[in-house]
Amino acid sequence: MTRRKRKPRPCAAPTIVLIQTTNLELHERMSVQAFVGGWANTDHFDNLADCHDLLKLAASEKRDQETLAVCELSGIALLNVKDRYAETGRFGVTGEEHKALQLLADASKDFWSRQSGTFFHSTWTALQQMRRYQREKAA
Repeated sequence: MTRRKRKPRPCAAPTIVLIQTTNLELHERMSVQAFVGGWANTDHFDNLADCHDLLKLAASEKRDQETLAVCELSGIALLNVKDRYAETGRFGVTGEEHKALQLLADASKDFWSRQSGTFFHSTWTALQQMRRYQREKAA
């Protein structure tokens, strides 16, 4: 009998560990609070936009309709915030937008806590490639 060779798979820490060690959840929740408190800046907006886009990429891959619905709702809120910033030069949210962004942070934690670290890493890499392409296209 011949033995089959085992294919090594990439390994990574579970996503729940990555969330805690990188303070990912903390950054997302602080960004939401920055909008509510009126001290948000472009870094807070970019953080929530990355959270949204990363979650949308992953939920599309997993065909998670519930998470995609949260992404749709929070995407509208983020676009409203962006439009308001373009008009006034200040970041802020309405009550409904705050609820949508809070839901985004909650859904992100819930979704990523159930995924593998390898899936998180591959999705994060895909998001970084997408951002690079967007910057090149804009230039």
